[in-house]
Amino acid sequence: MSELMKNEKSPPVVDVESLSTKNSTLQNDMVELEDGDIALTKKMHLINNALDEIGFTWFHFKYMIIAGYGYAAESLIGLAHSTVSLAINIQFHQSFSVTTEVSYVGLLLGSIFFGMTADIIGRKLAFNTTLLASSCFGFFVGGSSNYVMYLIFLMITSFFVGGNLAIDASVFLETLPSRYTWLVTFFACFWSFGQLVGYVVAYGFMVPEKWNGCTDFDAICDSAKNRGWRYTWYVDSGILLGLSLIRLFLQLDETPKYLIVNNQDEEAMKLLQKIATKYNRNLSLTLEQLQECGSVDKNKYSKKDPKIKDFFKAATSNLKYLFATKKMKWNTTLLLTSWFGIGIAYPLYGIFLPQYLAAKGATTSASTNLGIYSDAMMSNGLSAFGPVIGAALILTPKIGRKGALCIGGILSMVFLMCYTTVRTRAQNQAFTVVSYITIYIYYGVLYAFTPEVLPSYCRATGSGLCAVVCRIGGLIVPLIAYFSNTSTPVPIYVCAGCIGFLGIIALFFPFDPSKQRSV
Repeated sequence: MSELMKNEKSPPVVDVESLSTKNSTLQNDMVELEDGDIALTKKMHLINNALDEIGFTWFHFKYMIIAGYGYAAESLIGLAHSTVSLAINIQFHQSFSVTTEVSYVGLLLGSIFFGMTADIIGRKLAFNTTLLASSCFGFFVGGSSNYVMYLIFLMITSFFVGGNLAIDASVFLETLPSRYTWLVTFFACFWSFGQLVGYVVAYGFMVPEKWNGCTDFDAICDSAKNRGWRYTWYVDSGILLGLSLIRLFLQLDETPKYLIVNNQDEEAMKLLQKIATKYNRNLSLTLEQLQECGSVDKNKYSKKDPKIKDFFKAATSNLKYLFATKKMKWNTTLLLTSWFGIGIAYPLYGIFLPQYLAAKGATTSASTNLGIYSDAMMSNGLSAFGPVIGAALILTPKIGRKGALCIGGILSMVFLMCYTTVRTRAQNQAFTVVSYITIYIYYGVLYAFTPEVLPSYCRATGSGLCAVVCRIGGLIVPLIAYFSNTSTPVPIYVCAGCIGFLGIIALFFPFDPSKQRSV
Protein backbone atom coordinates (compact mmCIF):
# COMPACT_ATOMS: atom_id res chain seq x y z
CA MET A 1 0.00 0.00 0.00
CA SER A 2 2.90 2.34 0.64
CA GLU A 3 3.75 2.21 -3.07
CA LEU A 4 0.35 3.73 -3.83
CA MET A 5 1.11 6.71 -1.63
CA LYS A 6 4.42 7.77 -3.10
CA ASN A 7 4.59 11.12 -4.85
CA GLU A 8 3.13 10.89 -8.33
CA LYS A 9 3.34 13.04 -11.43
CA SER A 10 1.34 16.19 -10.93
CA PRO A 11 -1.01 17.12 -13.77
CA PRO A 12 -0.89 20.77 -14.73
CA VAL A 13 -3.67 23.00 -13.46
CA VAL A 14 -5.49 24.29 -16.50
CA ASP A 15 -5.91 28.04 -17.00
CA VAL A 16 -9.51 28.75 -16.04
CA GLU A 17 -9.96 31.35 -18.76
CA SER A 18 -9.14 28.82 -21.45
CA LEU A 19 -11.75 26.32 -20.37
CA SER A 20 -15.08 25.71 -22.06
CA THR A 21 -17.41 22.76 -22.27
CA LYS A 22 -16.10 22.09 -25.78
CA ASN A 23 -12.45 22.59 -24.96
CA SER A 24 -10.17 19.60 -25.51
CA THR A 25 -8.79 19.98 -21.99
CA LEU A 26 -12.12 18.74 -20.66
CA GLN A 27 -12.38 15.62 -22.80
CA ASN A 28 -11.16 13.38 -19.97
CA ASP A 29 -14.10 14.43 -17.78
CA MET A 30 -17.69 13.25 -18.21
CA VAL A 31 -18.80 16.79 -19.06
CA GLU A 32 -22.10 15.61 -20.54
CA LEU A 33 -23.23 14.65 -17.04
CA GLU A 34 -23.14 18.32 -16.00
CA ASP A 35 -26.14 19.23 -18.19
CA GLY A 36 -24.63 22.44 -19.58
CA ASP A 37 -23.60 24.04 -16.27
CA ILE A 38 -20.32 25.61 -17.44
CA ALA A 39 -19.28 26.81 -13.99
CA LEU A 40 -19.74 23.33 -12.52
CA THR A 41 -17.90 21.74 -15.44
CA LYS A 42 -14.90 24.03 -14.97
CA LYS A 43 -14.80 23.56 -11.21
CA MET A 44 -15.07 19.78 -11.40
CA HIS A 45 -12.21 19.73 -13.88
CA LEU A 46 -10.04 21.71 -11.46
CA ILE A 47 -11.06 19.56 -8.49
CA ASN A 48 -10.25 16.38 -10.44
CA ASN A 49 -6.86 17.83 -11.33
CA ALA A 50 -6.25 18.73 -7.68
CA LEU A 51 -7.17 15.24 -6.45
CA ASP A 52 -4.89 13.72 -9.10
CA GLU A 53 -2.11 16.08 -8.09
CA ILE A 54 -2.38 15.15 -4.41
CA GLY A 55 -2.51 11.45 -5.27
CA PHE A 56 -3.37 8.53 -3.02
CA THR A 57 -2.66 9.01 0.70
CA TRP A 58 -3.42 7.37 4.03
CA PHE A 59 -6.46 9.66 4.13
CA HIS A 60 -7.91 7.76 1.19
CA PHE A 61 -6.95 4.37 2.63
CA LYS A 62 -8.71 5.31 5.88
CA TYR A 63 -11.76 6.39 3.90
CA MET A 64 -11.81 3.06 2.07
CA ILE A 65 -11.80 1.04 5.30
CA ILE A 66 -14.42 3.18 7.01
CA ALA A 67 -16.70 3.34 3.97
CA GLY A 68 -16.36 -0.43 3.64
CA TYR A 69 -18.09 -0.79 7.01
CA GLY A 70 -21.35 0.08 5.25
CA TYR A 71 -21.12 -2.89 2.88
CA ALA A 72 -20.25 -5.20 5.75
CA ALA A 73 -23.07 -3.73 7.87
CA GLU A 74 -25.90 -4.52 5.45
CA SER A 75 -24.40 -7.93 4.81
CA LEU A 76 -24.13 -8.65 8.54
CA ILE A 77 -27.62 -7.40 9.44
CA GLY A 78 -29.21 -9.13 6.46
CA LEU A 79 -27.63 -12.42 7.44
CA ALA A 80 -28.59 -11.97 11.09
CA HIS A 81 -32.33 -11.95 10.46
CA SER A 82 -32.14 -14.79 7.91
CA THR A 83 -30.15 -17.16 10.18
CA VAL A 84 -32.49 -16.63 13.15
CA SER A 85 -35.79 -16.62 11.23
CA LEU A 86 -36.71 -20.21 12.19
CA ALA A 87 -36.02 -19.54 15.88
CA ILE A 88 -38.10 -16.35 15.67
CA ASN A 89 -41.04 -18.22 14.14
CA ILE A 90 -40.87 -20.84 16.89
CA GLN A 91 -40.50 -18.22 19.62
CA PHE A 92 -43.55 -16.24 18.49
CA HIS A 93 -45.56 -19.11 16.92
CA GLN A 94 -45.45 -17.79 13.35
CA SER A 95 -46.08 -20.37 10.62
CA PHE A 96 -45.45 -17.81 7.83
CA SER A 97 -42.46 -15.47 8.14
CA VAL A 98 -42.42 -11.95 6.68
CA THR A 99 -39.10 -10.83 8.14
CA THR A 100 -37.36 -10.73 4.75
CA GLU A 101 -40.09 -8.57 3.23
CA VAL A 102 -40.07 -6.22 6.24
CA SER A 103 -36.29 -5.91 6.08
CA TYR A 104 -36.44 -5.15 2.35
CA VAL A 105 -39.04 -2.42 2.90
CA GLY A 106 -36.78 -0.83 5.52
CA LEU A 107 -33.78 -0.98 3.20
CA LEU A 108 -35.86 0.47 0.37
CA LEU A 109 -37.13 3.43 2.41
CA GLY A 110 -33.70 4.13 3.87
CA SER A 111 -32.03 4.11 0.47
CA ILE A 112 -34.36 6.68 -1.06
CA PHE A 113 -34.60 8.91 2.03
CA PHE A 114 -30.90 9.16 2.81
CA GLY A 115 -29.99 9.12 -0.87
CA MET A 116 -32.05 12.25 -1.50
CA THR A 117 -31.06 14.05 1.68
CA ALA A 118 -27.35 13.37 1.11
CA ASP A 119 -27.47 15.40 -2.11
CA ILE A 120 -29.26 18.27 -0.38
CA ILE A 121 -27.92 18.65 3.17
CA GLY A 122 -24.67 16.74 2.67
CA ARG A 123 -23.15 13.28 2.92
CA LYS A 124 -21.43 13.83 6.26
CA LEU A 125 -24.43 13.58 8.60
CA ALA A 126 -25.79 10.35 7.11
CA PHE A 127 -22.33 8.83 6.70
CA ASN A 128 -21.40 9.45 10.34
CA THR A 129 -24.68 8.53 12.05
CA THR A 130 -26.63 5.85 10.12
CA LEU A 131 -24.49 2.93 11.28
CA LEU A 132 -24.70 4.13 14.89
CA ALA A 133 -28.49 4.32 14.70
CA SER A 134 -28.81 0.88 13.06
CA SER A 135 -26.59 -0.74 15.72
CA CYS A 136 -28.65 0.78 18.55
CA PHE A 137 -31.94 -0.44 17.09
CA GLY A 138 -30.30 -3.82 16.46
CA PHE A 139 -30.11 -4.30 20.23
CA PHE A 140 -33.84 -3.57 20.43
CA VAL A 141 -34.46 -6.25 17.78
CA GLY A 142 -32.69 -8.78 19.99
CA GLY A 143 -34.73 -7.69 23.01
CA SER A 144 -38.13 -7.87 21.31
CA SER A 145 -40.87 -9.41 23.45
CA ASN A 146 -43.33 -10.11 20.63
CA TYR A 147 -43.42 -10.59 16.86
CA VAL A 148 -44.81 -7.14 16.01
CA MET A 149 -42.11 -5.44 18.05
CA TYR A 150 -39.49 -7.58 16.32
CA LEU A 151 -40.73 -6.53 12.88
CA ILE A 152 -40.89 -2.83 13.79
CA PHE A 153 -37.33 -2.70 15.12
CA LEU A 154 -36.08 -4.85 12.24
CA MET A 155 -37.55 -2.37 9.76
CA ILE A 156 -36.00 0.62 11.58
CA THR A 157 -32.60 -1.10 11.71
CA SER A 158 -32.81 -1.92 8.01
CA PHE A 159 -33.90 1.66 7.28
CA PHE A 160 -30.64 3.08 8.63
CA VAL A 161 -28.50 0.34 7.09
CA GLY A 162 -30.09 0.96 3.69
CA GLY A 163 -29.45 4.68 4.04
CA ASN A 164 -25.80 4.09 4.78
CA LEU A 165 -25.31 1.78 1.81
CA ALA A 166 -26.78 4.39 -0.55
CA ILE A 167 -23.95 6.85 0.12
CA ASP A 168 -20.84 4.81 0.99
CA ALA A 169 -19.57 4.36 -2.55
CA SER A 170 -20.38 7.99 -3.42
CA VAL A 171 -18.45 9.33 -0.44
CA PHE A 172 -15.39 7.22 -1.20
CA LEU A 173 -15.45 7.95 -4.94
CA GLU A 174 -15.64 11.72 -4.44
CA THR A 175 -12.35 11.77 -2.53
CA LEU A 176 -10.30 9.57 -4.87
CA PRO A 177 -7.72 10.49 -7.53
CA SER A 178 -8.92 9.27 -10.93
CA ARG A 179 -6.17 6.65 -11.17
CA TYR A 180 -7.49 4.87 -8.08
CA THR A 181 -11.23 4.79 -8.66
CA TRP A 182 -10.88 1.04 -9.22
CA LEU A 183 -10.68 0.77 -5.45
CA VAL A 184 -14.43 1.44 -5.26
CA THR A 185 -14.90 -1.93 -6.94
CA PHE A 186 -12.26 -3.58 -4.77
CA PHE A 187 -13.78 -2.50 -1.48
CA ALA A 188 -17.02 -4.35 -2.32
CA CYS A 189 -15.21 -7.38 -0.84
CA PHE A 190 -16.31 -6.01 2.56
CA TRP A 191 -19.69 -7.51 1.75
CA SER A 192 -18.16 -10.99 1.80
CA PHE A 193 -16.36 -10.26 5.06
CA GLY A 194 -19.67 -9.24 6.63
CA GLN A 195 -21.21 -12.54 5.53
CA LEU A 196 -18.28 -14.49 6.92
CA VAL A 197 -18.48 -12.80 10.33
CA GLY A 198 -22.26 -13.26 10.35
CA TYR A 199 -21.98 -17.01 9.84
CA VAL A 200 -19.34 -17.32 12.56
CA VAL A 201 -21.59 -15.51 15.06
CA ALA A 202 -24.66 -17.50 14.01
CA TYR A 203 -22.82 -20.79 14.40
CA GLY A 204 -21.71 -19.80 17.88
CA PHE A 205 -25.23 -19.11 19.11
CA MET A 206 -27.71 -20.90 16.86
CA VAL A 207 -26.22 -24.39 17.06
CA PRO A 208 -25.74 -25.12 20.83
CA GLU A 209 -28.87 -26.80 22.25
CA LYS A 210 -28.60 -24.91 25.54
CA TRP A 211 -29.62 -21.71 23.68
CA ASN A 212 -32.01 -23.36 21.20
CA GLY A 213 -34.25 -25.59 23.28
CA CYS A 214 -37.54 -24.95 21.45
CA THR A 215 -38.40 -27.01 18.36
CA ASP A 216 -42.22 -27.18 18.36
CA PHE A 217 -44.18 -24.37 16.66
CA ASP A 218 -47.33 -25.06 18.68
CA ALA A 219 -45.82 -25.57 22.14
CA ILE A 220 -45.17 -22.69 24.52
CA CYS A 221 -41.56 -21.60 24.04
CA ASP A 222 -39.80 -20.43 27.18
CA SER A 223 -37.61 -17.48 26.16
CA ALA A 224 -34.95 -18.61 28.62
CA LYS A 225 -34.48 -21.79 26.57
CA ASN A 226 -34.45 -19.99 23.23
CA ARG A 227 -31.80 -17.27 23.67
CA GLY A 228 -29.61 -18.07 20.66
CA TRP A 229 -31.34 -15.66 18.27
CA ARG A 230 -31.15 -12.87 20.84
CA TYR A 231 -27.43 -13.39 21.44
CA THR A 232 -26.86 -13.42 17.68
CA TRP A 233 -28.50 -10.00 17.36
CA TYR A 234 -26.68 -8.63 20.41
CA VAL A 235 -23.24 -9.67 19.16
CA ASP A 236 -23.86 -8.51 15.58
CA SER A 237 -25.18 -5.19 16.85
CA GLY A 238 -22.18 -4.89 19.18
CA ILE A 239 -19.79 -5.39 16.27
CA LEU A 240 -21.69 -2.78 14.28
CA LEU A 241 -21.65 -0.39 17.25
CA GLY A 242 -17.88 -0.65 17.55
CA LEU A 243 -17.40 0.12 13.86
CA SER A 244 -19.86 3.02 13.94
CA LEU A 245 -18.14 4.58 16.97
CA ILE A 246 -14.84 4.53 15.09
CA ARG A 247 -16.52 6.29 12.17
CA LEU A 248 -18.19 8.79 14.51
CA PHE A 249 -14.95 9.47 16.37
CA LEU A 250 -13.05 10.21 13.15
CA GLN A 251 -15.81 12.59 11.94
CA LEU A 252 -14.84 12.57 8.28
CA ASP A 253 -15.49 15.77 6.34
CA GLU A 254 -17.80 16.51 3.45
CA THR A 255 -16.41 15.52 0.07
CA PRO A 256 -14.81 18.29 -2.04
CA LYS A 257 -17.16 17.62 -4.95
CA TYR A 258 -20.26 18.02 -2.80
CA LEU A 259 -18.88 21.31 -1.48
CA ILE A 260 -18.20 22.56 -5.01
CA VAL A 261 -21.74 21.76 -6.15
CA ASN A 262 -23.05 23.87 -3.28
CA ASN A 263 -20.75 26.82 -4.02
CA GLN A 264 -18.67 26.21 -0.90
CA ASP A 265 -15.39 26.80 -2.70
CA GLU A 266 -13.55 27.99 0.38
CA GLU A 267 -14.48 24.89 2.39
CA ALA A 268 -13.44 22.64 -0.51
CA MET A 269 -10.06 24.37 -0.71
CA LYS A 270 -9.53 24.03 3.04
CA LEU A 271 -10.17 20.30 2.81
CA LEU A 272 -7.78 19.82 -0.11
CA GLN A 273 -5.12 21.96 1.56
CA LYS A 274 -5.47 19.97 4.79
CA ILE A 275 -4.85 16.69 2.95
CA ALA A 276 -1.97 18.09 0.90
CA THR A 277 -0.29 19.64 3.95
CA LYS A 278 -0.69 16.61 6.20
CA TYR A 279 0.79 14.21 3.63
CA ASN A 280 3.33 16.63 2.14
CA ARG A 281 1.78 16.72 -1.32
CA ASN A 282 1.70 19.43 -3.97
CA LEU A 283 -1.45 21.48 -4.54
CA SER A 284 -1.39 24.08 -7.29
CA LEU A 285 -5.09 24.93 -7.21
CA THR A 286 -6.08 28.21 -5.57
CA LEU A 287 -9.36 29.58 -4.26
CA GLU A 288 -9.20 32.39 -6.79
CA GLN A 289 -9.13 29.91 -9.68
CA LEU A 290 -12.26 28.20 -8.38
CA GLN A 291 -14.10 31.46 -7.84
CA GLU A 292 -13.21 32.69 -11.33
CA CYS A 293 -15.30 29.82 -12.73
CA GLY A 294 -18.49 31.46 -11.51
CA SER A 295 -21.39 30.17 -9.43
CA VAL A 296 -22.90 26.69 -9.73
CA ASP A 297 -26.64 26.71 -10.33
CA LYS A 298 -27.61 23.14 -9.45
CA ASN A 299 -28.69 23.11 -5.82
CA LYS A 300 -30.91 26.02 -4.80
CA TYR A 301 -31.75 24.57 -1.38
CA SER A 302 -30.63 26.90 1.43
CA LYS A 303 -29.05 25.42 4.55
CA LYS A 304 -29.41 28.74 6.37
CA ASP A 305 -33.20 28.81 6.13
CA PRO A 306 -34.36 25.27 5.32
CA LYS A 307 -38.02 24.74 4.55
CA ILE A 308 -39.83 21.49 3.88
CA LYS A 309 -41.20 22.73 0.56
CA ASP A 310 -37.69 23.74 -0.53
CA PHE A 311 -36.41 20.31 0.42
CA PHE A 312 -39.00 18.57 -1.73
CA LYS A 313 -38.32 20.94 -4.61
CA ALA A 314 -34.62 20.13 -4.41
CA ALA A 315 -35.28 16.39 -4.20
CA THR A 316 -37.61 16.56 -7.21
CA SER A 317 -35.04 18.56 -9.17
CA ASN A 318 -32.34 15.99 -8.44
CA LEU A 319 -34.60 13.21 -9.71
CA LYS A 320 -35.28 15.21 -12.87
CA TYR A 321 -31.55 15.76 -13.41
CA LEU A 322 -31.15 11.98 -13.76
CA PHE A 323 -33.24 12.20 -16.94
CA ALA A 324 -32.23 15.70 -18.05
CA THR A 325 -30.78 14.76 -21.44
CA LYS A 326 -31.23 11.95 -23.93
CA LYS A 327 -27.90 10.43 -22.90
CA MET A 328 -28.74 10.74 -19.20
CA LYS A 329 -32.15 9.11 -19.74
CA TRP A 330 -30.51 6.15 -21.46
CA ASN A 331 -27.82 5.92 -18.76
CA THR A 332 -30.30 6.04 -15.87
CA THR A 333 -32.67 3.56 -17.56
CA LEU A 334 -29.86 1.03 -18.02
CA LEU A 335 -28.75 1.50 -14.40
CA LEU A 336 -32.26 0.93 -13.05
CA THR A 337 -32.74 -2.09 -15.32
CA SER A 338 -29.45 -3.57 -14.13
CA TRP A 339 -30.29 -3.11 -10.46
CA PHE A 340 -33.83 -4.43 -10.86
CA GLY A 341 -32.52 -7.49 -12.69
CA ILE A 342 -29.82 -8.30 -10.15
CA GLY A 343 -32.39 -7.73 -7.39
CA ILE A 344 -34.38 -10.62 -8.87
CA ALA A 345 -31.57 -12.89 -10.07
CA TYR A 346 -29.41 -12.93 -6.93
CA PRO A 347 -32.12 -14.00 -4.42
CA LEU A 348 -33.55 -16.53 -6.89
CA TYR A 349 -30.16 -18.22 -6.85
CA GLY A 350 -30.71 -19.08 -3.19
CA ILE A 351 -34.38 -20.06 -3.54
CA PHE A 352 -34.74 -22.17 -6.67
CA LEU A 353 -31.52 -24.16 -6.73
CA PRO A 354 -31.86 -25.96 -3.35
CA GLN A 355 -35.50 -26.83 -4.09
CA TYR A 356 -34.73 -28.07 -7.59
CA LEU A 357 -31.79 -30.19 -6.43
CA ALA A 358 -33.84 -31.67 -3.59
CA ALA A 359 -36.61 -32.59 -6.04
CA LYS A 360 -34.01 -34.45 -8.12
CA GLY A 361 -32.88 -36.42 -5.09
CA ALA A 362 -29.47 -34.79 -4.89
CA THR A 363 -27.63 -34.98 -1.56
CA THR A 364 -25.85 -31.65 -1.54
CA SER A 365 -25.92 -30.57 2.09
CA ALA A 366 -23.67 -31.57 4.97
CA SER A 367 -25.11 -33.95 7.55
CA THR A 368 -24.05 -31.88 10.58
CA ASN A 369 -24.51 -28.25 11.66
CA LEU A 370 -20.74 -27.82 11.69
CA GLY A 371 -20.57 -29.00 8.06
CA ILE A 372 -23.42 -26.73 6.96
CA TYR A 373 -21.89 -23.63 8.54
CA SER A 374 -18.41 -24.55 7.37
CA ASP A 375 -19.63 -24.79 3.78
CA ALA A 376 -21.39 -21.44 4.09
CA MET A 377 -18.35 -19.74 5.62
CA MET A 378 -16.06 -21.10 2.92
CA SER A 379 -18.26 -20.05 -0.01
CA ASN A 380 -18.93 -16.59 1.39
CA GLY A 381 -15.34 -16.01 2.44
CA LEU A 382 -13.98 -16.98 -0.98
CA SER A 383 -16.60 -14.82 -2.70
CA ALA A 384 -14.39 -11.86 -1.77
CA PHE A 385 -12.29 -12.80 -4.78
CA GLY A 386 -15.18 -11.64 -6.98
CA PRO A 387 -14.63 -7.89 -6.38
CA VAL A 388 -10.86 -8.44 -6.48
CA ILE A 389 -11.12 -10.05 -9.92
CA GLY A 390 -13.56 -7.32 -10.95
CA ALA A 391 -11.04 -4.64 -9.97
CA ALA A 392 -8.35 -6.44 -11.97
CA LEU A 393 -10.62 -6.62 -15.02
CA ILE A 394 -11.47 -2.93 -15.03
CA LEU A 395 -7.75 -2.11 -14.94
CA THR A 396 -7.31 -4.07 -18.17
CA PRO A 397 -7.46 -1.41 -20.94
CA LYS A 398 -9.41 -3.46 -23.46
CA ILE A 399 -11.98 -4.61 -20.88
CA GLY A 400 -12.77 -1.71 -18.57
CA ARG A 401 -15.92 -1.32 -16.50
CA LYS A 402 -18.42 -2.28 -19.17
CA GLY A 403 -16.40 -5.30 -20.21
CA ALA A 404 -16.06 -6.47 -16.60
CA LEU A 405 -19.83 -6.20 -16.11
CA CYS A 406 -20.38 -8.23 -19.28
CA ILE A 407 -17.89 -10.91 -18.25
CA GLY A 408 -19.37 -11.18 -14.75
CA GLY A 409 -22.92 -11.48 -16.10
CA ILE A 410 -22.14 -14.05 -18.80
CA LEU A 411 -20.01 -16.23 -16.49
CA SER A 412 -22.72 -16.14 -13.83
CA MET A 413 -25.26 -17.31 -16.41
CA VAL A 414 -23.02 -20.20 -17.53
CA PHE A 415 -22.26 -21.51 -14.03
CA LEU A 416 -25.85 -21.06 -12.90
CA MET A 417 -27.04 -23.29 -15.74
CA CYS A 418 -24.29 -25.81 -15.05
CA TYR A 419 -25.37 -25.90 -11.41
CA THR A 420 -28.38 -28.01 -12.37
CA THR A 421 -26.00 -30.97 -12.84
CA VAL A 422 -24.91 -30.95 -9.18
CA ARG A 423 -25.68 -34.16 -7.27
CA THR A 424 -23.13 -34.35 -4.39
CA ARG A 425 -21.97 -32.12 -1.56
CA ALA A 426 -18.51 -31.69 -3.09
CA GLN A 427 -19.99 -30.62 -6.43
CA ASN A 428 -22.38 -28.29 -4.65
CA GLN A 429 -19.59 -26.59 -2.73
CA ALA A 430 -17.39 -26.18 -5.80
CA PHE A 431 -20.16 -24.66 -7.93
CA THR A 432 -21.34 -22.48 -5.04
CA VAL A 433 -17.89 -20.93 -4.63
CA VAL A 434 -17.42 -20.34 -8.36
CA SER A 435 -20.96 -18.99 -8.79
CA TYR A 436 -20.55 -16.59 -5.87
CA ILE A 437 -17.27 -15.33 -7.29
CA THR A 438 -18.72 -14.70 -10.76
CA ILE A 439 -21.87 -13.03 -9.40
CA TYR A 440 -19.76 -10.84 -7.13
CA ILE A 441 -17.64 -9.80 -10.12
CA TYR A 442 -20.80 -8.33 -11.60
CA TYR A 443 -22.16 -7.06 -8.28
CA GLY A 444 -18.89 -5.45 -7.20
CA VAL A 445 -18.32 -3.65 -10.50
CA LEU A 446 -21.97 -2.50 -10.65
CA TYR A 447 -21.74 -1.05 -7.11
CA ALA A 448 -18.76 1.05 -8.16
CA PHE A 449 -19.92 1.80 -11.71
CA THR A 450 -23.23 3.30 -10.54
CA PRO A 451 -21.89 6.39 -8.70
CA GLU A 452 -19.15 6.80 -11.31
CA VAL A 453 -21.66 7.45 -14.10
CA LEU A 454 -23.86 9.76 -12.03
CA PRO A 455 -23.20 13.51 -11.65
CA SER A 456 -22.10 14.73 -8.22
CA TYR A 457 -25.14 16.95 -7.67
CA CYS A 458 -27.52 13.96 -7.76
CA ARG A 459 -25.10 11.06 -7.20
CA ALA A 460 -26.55 9.90 -3.88
CA THR A 461 -30.12 10.30 -5.18
CA GLY A 462 -29.34 8.13 -8.20
CA SER A 463 -27.55 5.53 -6.08
CA GLY A 464 -30.47 5.44 -3.65
CA LEU A 465 -32.96 5.04 -6.51
CA CYS A 466 -30.96 2.11 -7.87
CA ALA A 467 -31.02 0.49 -4.43
CA VAL A 468 -34.78 0.99 -4.31
CA VAL A 469 -35.46 -0.84 -7.59
CA CYS A 470 -33.09 -3.59 -6.45
CA ARG A 471 -35.19 -4.09 -3.31
CA ILE A 472 -38.39 -4.04 -5.34
CA GLY A 473 -36.92 -6.84 -7.44
CA GLY A 474 -36.15 -8.73 -4.23
CA LEU A 475 -39.72 -8.30 -3.00
CA ILE A 476 -40.99 -9.95 -6.20
CA VAL A 477 -38.84 -13.04 -5.68
CA PRO A 478 -41.10 -14.77 -3.09
CA LEU A 479 -44.02 -14.41 -5.49
CA ILE A 480 -42.00 -15.99 -8.31
CA ALA A 481 -40.97 -18.83 -6.01
CA TYR A 482 -44.55 -19.34 -4.85
CA PHE A 483 -46.14 -19.55 -8.30
CA SER A 484 -43.33 -21.40 -10.10
CA ASN A 485 -42.78 -25.14 -10.38
CA THR A 486 -39.46 -25.42 -8.56
CA SER A 487 -39.09 -29.10 -9.47
CA THR A 488 -38.28 -28.10 -13.08
CA PRO A 489 -35.17 -26.24 -14.29
CA VAL A 490 -37.25 -23.55 -16.05
CA PRO A 491 -37.06 -20.96 -13.21
CA ILE A 492 -33.29 -21.52 -13.00
CA TYR A 493 -32.86 -20.92 -16.73
CA VAL A 494 -34.97 -17.77 -16.46
CA CYS A 495 -32.76 -16.57 -13.60
CA ALA A 496 -29.60 -17.41 -15.55
CA GLY A 497 -30.93 -15.73 -18.67
CA CYS A 498 -31.74 -12.63 -16.63
CA ILE A 499 -28.21 -12.11 -15.34
CA GLY A 500 -26.76 -13.00 -18.75
CA PHE A 501 -28.97 -10.30 -20.29
CA LEU A 502 -27.68 -7.80 -17.72
CA GLY A 503 -24.14 -8.63 -18.77
CA ILE A 504 -24.93 -7.94 -22.41
CA ILE A 505 -26.75 -4.62 -21.89
CA ALA A 506 -23.78 -3.38 -19.84
CA LEU A 507 -21.97 -2.88 -23.16
CA PHE A 508 -24.53 -0.23 -24.15
CA PHE A 509 -23.93 2.22 -21.29
CA PRO A 510 -23.23 5.66 -22.82
CA PHE A 511 -20.47 6.57 -20.34
CA ASP A 512 -17.20 4.76 -19.67
CA PRO A 513 -15.40 5.64 -16.40
CA SER A 514 -12.41 3.61 -17.60
CA LYS A 515 -11.67 6.35 -20.14
CA GLN A 516 -13.12 9.42 -18.43
CA ARG A 517 -13.05 10.98 -14.97
CA SER A 518 -16.18 11.12 -12.82
CA VAL A 519 -17.58 14.57 -12.08
